[in-house]
Amino acid sequence: MKKWFLCISVCLWASFLSAQEDGRIFIHPGRETFVHFPSSSLGNSYTVTFFLPEEFVPLSKNYPLVVLLGVTANQAEQVAAFQQKTPAIVVGINFEEKDYTKHADKLVRFLTKELLPYVDTNYLTLADPEHRLLAVQGPLAAQIALRVTQNEHLFGALGLVSPGDTWKQIPAQGVRTLVIGTQAELAHAQTMLENNARTYGPDFALRYISADDPWFSALNTSYLWAPSQAVQVKSLQAATSSGAVSLRAKTPIYLRVWAILQNKEVFHYVPSVIRMGPPYLTWDPAQGTLYPVPGAEKATVKLRNGTDNPNFLLKIRLKK
Repeated sequence: MKKWFLCISVCLWASFLSAQEDGRIFIHPGRETFVHFPSSSLGNSYTVTFFLPEEFVPLSKNYPLVVLLGVTANQAEQVAAFQQKTPAIVVGINFEEKDYTKHADKLVRFLTKELLPYVDTNYLTLADPEHRLLAVQGPLAAQIALRVTQNEHLFGALGLVSPGDTWKQIPAQGVRTLVIGTQAELAHAQTMLENNARTYGPDFALRYISADDPWFSALNTSYLWAPSQAVQVKSLQAATSSGAVSLRAKTPIYLRVWAILQNKEVFHYVPSVIRMGPPYLTWDPAQGTLYPVPGAEKATVKLRNGTDNPNFLLKIRLKK
């Protein structure tokens, strides 16, 4: 009896290994995982998982598409939580950091020429850019995503989490972008995008990163897929870490600015320039800090945004 059990166990294990080598599909309720997904660009080196908004295919209706680079079948629970907020077909590909530099051109070709046609052919998708989101984490993955979104006919929305400051490309006009990162990353992103004629709200928004949740949980599709008129900036609000500032203080004041959109969504905003009167403070957008300038006197400093977006007015009292 033990020999039979051992024989059956060996056969089952061999069958499992064979399935992996052949690139067969592993089906679980709500997802399909293709091990060694075949690709003319990448060969069969990667695994692609299709996380479904229903338990089984065929699906009952067409869904938007979310492509997450660096996400695997092991993150099914986190993806399911994301799909509770955003019913969508989520495609995860197990790319690693080394892949984004070693196979950059091949990855771009795979995403633009192979993956989207495959998904649209085999699953019920809303096959237009306005219902497609590409999202990545890290500066190397961001460079790949920025290359892909040079073509506005592929993805209408882009999510960049912790993208660093390497913006060699800018998403095409019409690709709405949500940048999630640190103060310095958001400041750099806003400067780069505005310098390339992108408008806060309809073209992009910013959000500070939270370390507590999976990186893709912060992707706000109610913003990314909203009509342009719903995401115009309605007003800006600001607050500081201190109501009054001592001229002898050696620590900076932290300034935070929020953008309130027409649909009442709230995001962060990092002005590159702040108008001040009198000019008794200096503004460092990368740090989000204000410092009294040498020789400053007691006064009430009025801060206004320096761009054409709706202005905020904030008064800071300087005291001795």
